[in-house]
Amino acid sequence: MKLVTASQMTELERKAIDKYDISSLLLMENAARGFCDYLEQETGSVKGKKIAVFCGSGNNGGDGFAIARHLCNRGGQVTVVKCFCEDKLKPDAKTNFETVKKMGLPMVSHTEIVGNRFTIVVDALFGTGFHGMPEGDYADMIEAINQTGAFVASVDIPSGAGSSDGRVEGACVRADMTVTFGLAKVGQFLYPAKDYVGKLFVTDISIPVQELQAFDTPYGTLDEELASALPERAENSHKGTFGKVLAFAGSPGMSGACVLTTLAVLKSGAGMVTAAVPQSILHVLSEQCREVMTMALPTEEEQLSEKAINAILNKMKSQDVLLAGCGLGNSEATQKVLLSVVSQCEKPLVLDADGINLLAGNIHIVKERTAPTVLTPHPLEFSRISGHSMEHIRVNRVAVATEFAQEFGVVLVLKGADTVVAHPDGRVYICTTANSGLATAGSGDVLSGIIASLLAQGAPAGDAANVGVYLHSNAGLLAREKLGARSMLAGDVLLALPEAIIALENRTN
Repeated sequence: MKLVTASQMTELERKAIDKYDISSLLLMENAARGFCDYLEQETGSVKGKKIAVFCGSGNNGGDGFAIARHLCNRGGQVTVVKCFCEDKLKPDAKTNFETVKKMGLPMVSHTEIVGNRFTIVVDALFGTGFHGMPEGDYADMIEAINQTGAFVASVDIPSGAGSSDGRVEGACVRADMTVTFGLAKVGQFLYPAKDYVGKLFVTDISIPVQELQAFDTPYGTLDEELASALPERAENSHKGTFGKVLAFAGSPGMSGACVLTTLAVLKSGAGMVTAAVPQSILHVLSEQCREVMTMALPTEEEQLSEKAINAILNKMKSQDVLLAGCGLGNSEATQKVLLSVVSQCEKPLVLDADGINLLAGNIHIVKERTAPTVLTPHPLEFSRISGHSMEHIRVNRVAVATEFAQEFGVVLVLKGADTVVAHPDGRVYICTTANSGLATAGSGDVLSGIIASLLAQGAPAGDAANVGVYLHSNAGLLAREKLGARSMLAGDVLLALPEAIIALENRTN
């Protein structure tokens, strides 16, 4: 699904007005009608229900006035709650304000509704252009909305939330549903704003469909449309057809990471995977992963030897993808091996976990690679390699991910409840399904294995990351349905992966 920022949506609306002579009032009218249709879909008929419509002075308030008129015409008992000076209303908002005024709808301030009980509250205070922190009467009105106990429906985006970055810096309307116009907005899928949106609907406002389809936005969601990006799988094939992955992973005490990631490689369709691990944990792989081949790496006094560098690079001559980092540990000897391998490997690379941590201070070697590279950090790992603080990353997820991916020429999977996949060409995709069950040890190992597998099967790095995150997310949802978020393990996500893959494959039929 396409996503846009507030400025991009303004550009689309301007095209509709200038190129097709569609009036801004008509756009507002269609927005109001679509909003009311979805509101009744979710709440039933509004006839006889007490409804408060909170309106600001901008075009969002203008939408609110038009919505108040429609809801009144549909039988609702509508009260307009205003926080504006009439002489400050924008032209279209002023037109709709005068209409509801002539209709005789009651208009009160937010202080005058104390004690009134409403069934439905419509939030039309701020639009998608809002940023910052609500102050004064607006902050009070937002708190009043949240305390009504009514069903709350927000117009375009909950007031107080940033439409382009998902920021919430103060009071914010906590909506049960949000109806947005034309196209969904980036911030509606980013935390913390996502917590306030409720159920999201996108309504048509009569912008010509060819303009919506042709509009080139770098933002999108990870959804079922990814089915077309799954690598093809011919029946006339053999195990080498679907690629070979070498997993440089595991260390004493963290052998499970290697088990999970190598099994994920195979479960996602790659033909072969070899685990390159220290001799001391070789038996774990042999006992738990019958289908995984193993390669003992040279060690000296229980630490990886520099001889492991050539061993891995020589093995990569017959492999398609290098997967590195899962459970590697952070010893100085391991870092020396990893940095040498990353800088010299000429095959596609997926780096996760300790592989990313070991790059801190040496991230330039990724930039110098010519083969595709995918990094899958969580925010703390990303902080270590980017130099950004955790707080800066939290409130600028899309921006920092985009900047890093473009600067270093990598596909960056910035993990979290709203995982962001940034491509080196500036494209950014957001995972829309949050699942606390995935916040468990080993979950990231499964994800990196899926991505490496798709790469080995021939998917471009961007597609491999997009599809990998989507499949991992859906497998997590399937596991949660059976076990609950609290009881899920990474291995349960692995077990649910085949069902998630089949479901996506079926979308191509």
